[in-house]
Amino acid sequence: MKKINILLLGSFIFTCSFGFAQGEVNVGDSTALDKIKALEFYNAGIEIFNAKDYSNSILQFDSAIVVSPDYEKAYFNRGSAKYQLKDYQNAITDFNKSIELSPDSSKAYYLRGRSFQELNNDEAALKDFNDAIRVDNTNAQAYYYRGGYLFLEEKYKEAISDYSNAVKNKPNYAYAYNDRASAKRLSNDLNGAIKDYQKALLVDKSLSFVYNNLGSALRNNKQYDEAIINYDKAIKLKSDYHVAYNNRGFTKHEKGDYNGAIKDYNDAIRLKGSYVYAYNNRAASKYKLKDYKGAVKDCDKAILLSDSYAAAYLNRGIAQEMLRQQDKACEDWNKAASLGLQNGKSFVQQSCN
Repeated sequence: MKKINILLLGSFIFTCSFGFAQGEVNVGDSTALDKIKALEFYNAGIEIFNAKDYSNSILQFDSAIVVSPDYEKAYFNRGSAKYQLKDYQNAITDFNKSIELSPDSSKAYYLRGRSFQELNNDEAALKDFNDAIRVDNTNAQAYYYRGGYLFLEEKYKEAISDYSNAVKNKPNYAYAYNDRASAKRLSNDLNGAIKDYQKALLVDKSLSFVYNNLGSALRNNKQYDEAIINYDKAIKLKSDYHVAYNNRGFTKHEKGDYNGAIKDYNDAIRLKGSYVYAYNNRAASKYKLKDYKGAVKDCDKAILLSDSYAAAYLNRGIAQEMLRQQDKACEDWNKAASLGLQNGKSFVQQSCN
């Protein structure tokens, strides 16, 4: 599954106390004594879990389950601890038992779904997110992750609905605001996207990728100065953010600041030498400065990194035409056309025999 932005899981913990009153427990009642002992192990497991010592918390939950084999909360929290340790397959086994003992456990469906998702079993994950929502229609995280699947299927309207339910039930869900904004942006609702990115930042100003996304929405809305301000903030938070450098360079290019754009592309390439888009974009800025040889050289590098990158063939052809290398230009435009780029076909029709 394509990687998407996700909110770090907040651990689900059930705490309980049976609260036996003095005199209620008959020392000869082995069931009652077992419950007390299981509860002691369970509460110890909860305390250790909350200290993020997941391996040792599992040992306590193990002991609780040995004493009380139908202790649903112990299975759930043992599964949660295994999930935190990335032991997803064994976590699923525990969530299966939790659901068997308590079929209306929305949190168990949700965490089993996340475990399936981590194992790239998307069909099972989606089914569990659906069940989590069926059992509890206020489960914000289940809506969020189901929305992610809808987003990847380009069902943006349905994804927006799920993200909306996520923030309705968890108003401080910054990631849901961000992803709803991205769905709106891809639905050509730029103003709605900008508002949602801004809402995400009101919740959490430390998310560098949200500043980057907001910058791109503003750039698409031709609000170039505001876009650059947000890319600046993204880079300040994450100094090695090569994507933000590239995007800021692209914005400067669109403003006509080609030297400033090249400087940003240089930084993007410095941070990631295989970043093909920065080479192609730098070529475009060099072309604007009439550095045609430099443009060809950058397109060469982009094509070396990705020989199916149609835009780089197109741009190299344009630069080669300016260097009076018409045959090479036509060859590149034909290649761009063969890769599905309509502009390549247009150049061939206009300039090649």
